[in-house]
Amino acid sequence: MIRECKKYEVWPAEPKVEPSPACCAVWQRANIPCLCSRVTKEKEKVWCMEKVLYVAKFCKKPFQPGYKCGSYTVPHQGQ
Repeated sequence: MIRECKKYEVWPAEPKVEPSPACCAVWQRANIPCLCSRVTKEKEKVWCMEKVLYVAKFCKKPFQPGYKCGSYTVPHQGQ
């Protein structure tokens, strides 16, 4: 995940860049509950959760609204 997707998921929040096919392939195989259980406040200073959501959605494995990843809660549409 870090090797293939980091450049699409780190701060700053903009611009959001379409991830590579290799990144999407990793996302498709990712164990999201396991990954999210390892997201700490320190990691959230590196990883932009808005970009992580963008990559997940682009790669057709989106987070569900209300899902908690680290201390970040996925907003409902319109928020």
